Amino acid sequence: MNEIFSLLEKNKLSRTPCRLEVLKTLKYSGSALSEAEIREKIGDHYDRTTVYRTLRNFLKQDVIHSISLDGGEVRYALTPQKDMAHSSHHVHFFCNDCNGVFCISHQAFDTPRLPAGFKPESFDLLIQGRCGKCGK
Repeated sequence: MNEIFSLLEKNKLSRTPCRLEVLKTLKYSGSALSEAEIREKIGDHYDRTTVYRTLRNFLKQDVIHSISLDGGEVRYALTPQKDMAHSSHHVHFFCNDCNGVFCISHQAFDTPRLPAGFKPESFDLLIQGRCGKCGK
């Protein structure tokens, strides 16, 4: 729990019960989660708007990041700490069997070369296949 407290403190965010629950849920989930999955795991203690605002606030502070999947689904995961081997551009893996989404933070990649005048704002690399658990 100390790691979660320090993450909030480092980002100058107060320790609200909802923030603590969302961060704890994402930290121990093992996979990126959708907003609905987060709400399901934390129970009915917080309304949908509170969870939505919490996620938006965390995104703005780069405490979490979003992963867009085919079909428009969005999942959320903790942003790896800057002192770890991490880049703002890292690989995500989608398991076709269990539908898990995993950050592969040790696999950073450079910004692709773009034509003159094009300025990237965000991008990520999504690999699809079978995770270690499902591939056995």
